[in-house]
Amino acid sequence: MIALECIFIAQAVFGQVEPLEELEPLELVEPTLEVLAPSEPAVEANYQPGIRLYINATSLALRTGPKKDAGLIHYISQDEMVTALEDVIDPVPLEIGRRKGQWLYVQHGQHKGYVFDAYLLEVPPSLDEALDWVCIPGKRVGPITNKLTYEDLAVIVGESNLALARIPMGDDKFEEGTAVFPGDKTRELIIQWAIPRVRPKAVIINGTRWKTEGGLAIGVRLSKLVEINQAPVSFAGFEWDYAGYVTSWRAGALEKTHALRSTFIAYLAPEKPYLPDDYNALLGDREYSSELDEASAVNLKVSSMTVMIAE
Repeated sequence: MIALECIFIAQAVFGQVEPLEELEPLELVEPTLEVLAPSEPAVEANYQPGIRLYINATSLALRTGPKKDAGLIHYISQDEMVTALEDVIDPVPLEIGRRKGQWLYVQHGQHKGYVFDAYLLEVPPSLDEALDWVCIPGKRVGPITNKLTYEDLAVIVGESNLALARIPMGDDKFEEGTAVFPGDKTRELIIQWAIPRVRPKAVIINGTRWKTEGGLAIGVRLSKLVEINQAPVSFAGFEWDYAGYVTSWRAGALEKTHALRSTFIAYLAPEKPYLPDDYNALLGDREYSSELDEASAVNLKVSSMTVMIAE
C-alpha cells in the first residue's frame, strides 16, 4: 500500500512518464572557414620623429595638412632645417611631379605643419662647402674648433650622422666621444671632448678625404710623407701599444706645422704583401727610421691621424 502511494505521489509531481519517440538522425554539416583577405602592411614613415632634415629645393611649402590643397603656412628656403615630429596620421605614399615621397609632419621655427619629404635631405646640400675637409693642427678639423658644440655639429652634418664612440685610453680604459659619419671610410672622425658635447679637445681622423694643409692624409705612403717632410721620419715598432707611432720629424718641414704630441699625432701601418722577415725587423718598443730598407719593403702608410684643438 505504501509503495502504491509513492508511485501516485511521483506521478503527481513529475507527471506520467511517456516513452520517448525515436529521434531522427542528425545530418552533420562540414564546418566552413571564412578566409579573410590579408590586410595591407602599414607604411613606415621615411624619417623618424626628432631627426633634423634640410630643404633640398629652392623653396618648399609648409602646409596645414597632408594634402596639396591644404592651407599654406609659409615657404621654407633651401638649406633651412626642419625637425620631424610624431604624427597621428599614418603616412601615405604619393607622387608629386616626378618625385615619390610622403607627407611629413615637421616643425620649422615656431610653426608646425606638413611638407613633401621627397625634397628633404639628412645632411645639408652644401655639406661639402661647410666641411671643407681641411685640418690645421692645433686649430681645427673642418668646422670643428674649440667653440663647436655637439648641437652645432648636429646642425652641420645632420644628427643621423653622429654616434657614440668609445675611445681607448690604455689599461683597458675608455672615454666617451662622438663619431662623425661612423663607418664611412672616406669621412669618419671621432671627437674627444674637453667638456662633453660642449668643447672639443682632439679629433681622430679615420676618413681619407680629410687632409692637413701640409698634405698629410690617411693612406699617404711613407715615401710621400718623407717628401712632404723634406727629411726622414722616425716611428715606433709594431705589435705593442704604440705600434707605428710617428716619434720624430727629424727637423723636417713638418716640425713647425705638425708639432708632434702638442698639436698632431700620426701612426703608420704596413700593407701586405711583404716578406715576414722585413716585418719582423720592425717589431717592438723601439724607434726605427724611414731610411731602413725594411720600412720601404713593408709598404708603410699613414693609418691614423689626430689633430689637437687648442683651448
